[in-house]
Amino acid sequence: MEEEKTQKRRFRILSSSGFKEPALNLSAFGEKDFDVFRKKSGIRRDLLLRRLSLSPEEVDKSSKEITKNLLRLRRFRNARSIVLYFPIKNEVETRGIFRKAQEFHKEIYFPRIEGPLLEFRKVGDLNGLEPGSFGIPEPSRDSARIDIIEVNLVIIPGIAFDRFGRRLGYGGGYYDRVLSKVDKERRIGLAYDFQVLDSIPVEAGDEEVGLVITESGVIIPKRRVIW
Repeated sequence: MEEEKTQKRRFRILSSSGFKEPALNLSAFGEKDFDVFRKKSGIRRDLLLRRLSLSPEEVDKSSKEITKNLLRLRRFRNARSIVLYFPIKNEVETRGIFRKAQEFHKEIYFPRIEGPLLEFRKVGDLNGLEPGSFGIPEPSRDSARIDIIEVNLVIIPGIAFDRFGRRLGYGGGYYDRVLSKVDKERRIGLAYDFQVLDSIPVEAGDEEVGLVITESGVIIPKRRVIW
């Protein structure tokens, strides 16, 4: 009975969050591919549920520590332009980072979904963001646009990261499609401690980050040995 109540609670939290499994084309999957998809879906569901269960006080406290750890980085201080994200579903807060970036006179860009792609447009005031795809606040199409290859630092959300810098998002592949154009050293993932795993499964096209920042500090990804 208790397990049934727990499962119902999990379902209510995930349903209210708007979470949906990525679309699955079974005809395109081999047995190995399906196994990776299944494992990634399980990690995504479990960690999203845990993140959604955080209280506003926990999100605020951890986000402030993560922001402090980011601001200590020389690569943040030296960056003239940065990409941020607008936090949803209890993601690490970025509004404190936005304010500090403004104080340092950096150019700040946010993603905007255009079809299957992300483009990045300049933001000077968070109140100017408008509801976009998936209900995520986005910059206006009239805002100045920048090519991702010209940005000094890209700050990225995720549902999970691992010790090798591999990232698990919502499954749409939006960030993966643009990160391939950016040097890994310019990619920084923000996450709570519990979102960093020893290892997560990967597929072709999954992109990594150069650093992961949590409330406990900065994680420099390990090097993978490929035989």
